[in-house]
Amino acid sequence: MSSFDSKLFGQNLKKYRKLKGLSQDNIAMILGKTKATISKYESGELLMNAKDISKVCDELGIYISDLFEQEYKNINKENNINPFKSNKLYCYFYAYDYKTREYQKGKYILNIMQRPDFVRVDYYIHNDNKIYLRGYMNSNKSVCFISLENYEPNNARLEHALIEINILNGVNDLMLGVLIGTNAQCIPSIRKCYFSQKDVEFTDEMLENLKPSASDIQMLKESNALYLDIFNN
Repeated sequence: MSSFDSKLFGQNLKKYRKLKGLSQDNIAMILGKTKATISKYESGELLMNAKDISKVCDELGIYISDLFEQEYKNINKENNINPFKSNKLYCYFYAYDYKTREYQKGKYILNIMQRPDFVRVDYYIHNDNKIYLRGYMNSNKSVCFISLENYEPNNARLEHALIEINILNGVNDLMLGVLIGTNAQCIPSIRKCYFSQKDVEFTDEMLENLKPSASDIQMLKESNALYLDIFNN
């Protein structure tokens, strides 16, 4: 059972209010409350109702979940950047479809949100508005890492995934990367993926290029570890 942390909520409300350049008087006017009430919201003394939470999030330009999240801590804050100049990436790989129970071409969407202290990423199936995974991005000019976990905190399945994208050597609007994740039985998997800022057709040629190469397989035999080369394809 999840618990409501009123102090965390209040701290986040205050943080995003200030980032928006608004005063407590401004928020009070928007909600039809007194400044004293807003002060108590921010100190955690009072709880805001659902209607007012929705209204204040619209005004601040944030998601409701932003008011409930712990601040993300990253040691290398200079890597809290979105290098793609886009708020969306498309991800393509050979995926298992639980509806058809078959492997097929899969298209996914990564929604990217630059925040003052971090870059948040939401992971969707294409043409599906449901968030499956949520996490954070760390990047430099050459490579991008995205760490994802269950979006729903009470989900019975423990799920984590890591994405690595080769930013530097993209060809024809496609960047090669890997996705490390698990299946329903928590068996780990690693697969090559394509990433694009554009919604492109997932062609048979792309699928063929995502298969492990002869050098990938040879490295597995020699080192007893799987290295998928995403920098020399």
